[in-house]
Amino acid sequence: MSRSLPRLKSLSLLIVFALAFFLIFPVIQPFAAVSAQTQTEYYSRDFSWNYGGETWTWNLTIPMSLCQAYVSVPDSVRSHIQLSGFGYFTTTEDPYLQSLVTRLNETAVQEGYSAVQEVNFALAFVQSIPYATDLNSTGYQDYPRFPVETLYDNIGDCKSHSILFATLVLMLGFDAVYINPPDHLAVGVLGNNLGGTYWTYNNQNYYYCETTGEGFTVGQLPSQFDGVGAYVYPIDTTQQYIVNYQSLSLAAPNPSYSPYNPNTPQATPDVAPNQTMQPLPTVAGPTIQPVEPISLNLISDNPILFVLIIAAIGISMAMVVKPIKIGAKTTPQQMVPVEPTIPKAEEAVSAKSKFCIYCGSTNKSFAVYCETCGKKIVEA
Repeated sequence: MSRSLPRLKSLSLLIVFALAFFLIFPVIQPFAAVSAQTQTEYYSRDFSWNYGGETWTWNLTIPMSLCQAYVSVPDSVRSHIQLSGFGYFTTTEDPYLQSLVTRLNETAVQEGYSAVQEVNFALAFVQSIPYATDLNSTGYQDYPRFPVETLYDNIGDCKSHSILFATLVLMLGFDAVYINPPDHLAVGVLGNNLGGTYWTYNNQNYYYCETTGEGFTVGQLPSQFDGVGAYVYPIDTTQQYIVNYQSLSLAAPNPSYSPYNPNTPQATPDVAPNQTMQPLPTVAGPTIQPVEPISLNLISDNPILFVLIIAAIGISMAMVVKPIKIGAKTTPQQMVPVEPTIPKAEEAVSAKSKFCIYCGSTNKSFAVYCETCGKKIVEA
């Protein structure tokens, strides 16, 4: 009985752990999927921002090899490029970014945005990326990021934000320049009669776009730059760094239009069947985040599974409690001491007694001193 107790306990614990796994698995499964995806082909990044009175969300899957191709450009190269040469980082020829811009434009068309609203929509997206100095986020004093790097890192300083935004608006079809107030970098977008602050370059007006602070729209200048001069740098995209896509075995994206439903996320279209090389991920457009109540749907979604789990928990608890009760009854019996047994030979000797010559009393056969007077017994 005592040997079966550990086995029953082990079996019960095994059942409990199995039940815990079934309960926890639905929670950890999405994280495991992201981890597996990260370890194989893509990085997954989620973005959220407010525009037009709505909260927008966007999930991007970024090829690992593409990120690594940009990261491979050393800091010794980046830090020596002056603002006038930031066309090097403005990668408008990147096929992945082209897919991303296609989705931005489709969403703007579906929402009926004007040209200014489309720029503000893209600006709000870039502003939602957290700000950090290069020193804090990379350990380098000066580390301008390529647009794909900023999306992957989901962080950056004013230079990285501005490079990303300038690349997006150029690809959307709007002319842009870099605007450099003291110790800062922003973007100017070409326009007329938009209202707000602008700089004139080559007799054209470029309206200021703040890329780091949230809530700023085209033409809105942060108060610390009121009345402050700034340099304007044109963007020469012919100098841009171009990744060797053939060495990455990445095919050009094949974006396709999906019917838009503002209340549900859009599905990513399947890869075209005639594509033989590993494709870049097809980018789904940003969607409005629906408001959903917080609830636990385990019972309503899986009633049979819930009943089985409850039954299994009850059985396992019964199996644990029963061995404990048996053990409580048998343990006192096992702890009762056993009286020693006197050998028969000794019993035979006990029949013979010893006589004390001092007091005349009779003592046991094995006595050395008299049990009455205490004197040593002298044998006859």
